[in-house]
Amino acid sequence: MTAKTIKDYLNKGVRRLRHRKGFGVHSPFAFSIITDVIEEKSAYYAYANMSRTYGAKAPIPFKVACLLLRLANHFKARRILEVSCDGGYSILPVLLTDSRNAIISIADSRQKKDTLKLLSWYKERFGQLTFFESLSFVADDYRADLMIVSSLPPGFTQQDFAQWVLSHTHETSLIFVKGIQPKQPLVDFWDSFCDNESIDITMDLYDYGLAIRKPRFYKQHYVVSF
Repeated sequence: MTAKTIKDYLNKGVRRLRHRKGFGVHSPFAFSIITDVIEEKSAYYAYANMSRTYGAKAPIPFKVACLLLRLANHFKARRILEVSCDGGYSILPVLLTDSRNAIISIADSRQKKDTLKLLSWYKERFGQLTFFESLSFVADDYRADLMIVSSLPPGFTQQDFAQWVLSHTHETSLIFVKGIQPKQPLVDFWDSFCDNESIDITMDLYDYGLAIRKPRFYKQHYVVSF
């Protein structure tokens, strides 16, 4: 076990003690998201189909995939945009959520091929998927209900990309961000989101961030045990 692994383990242990079960959260809306979605322990019907997919080499852990499913289900996210494609691991849970979901993934030819291979057992849902090679193909008037951000697209600064995300989401959208800790890829992007007046609720899940656009709410930031 490396020094970094030990440090991360201890940091997460402290979080579990200080920030579990919504302790200290006074907003009923935020408390509900933490206790009923993020910390939900009940088994969903799709977990069994998902569990075989997320081994040690998967880019996201199984528990994160389960969280994406719960978020998409709870907020009834129908239009989902993935930036950038991780080979299908983030797509699978939101694909399983509802047959009405329409998913756009920013993917090169190899990522698209890997995704279709990973999801080959679920070909009946391929009609819900659209692959674009770059963000330039996303329509100006497109607004995602849920946006999953895995990396900074080529040609964007962290701040410019934050503005692009805001222009392609709506008043009640969710933005799920991977890699928000210091020295991780999207820490500056996440920080700009936390400071942006258009984002009302942000939740720090350690390696992951959840931003919620919820007008008429006071700006709130929470550290959540996950």
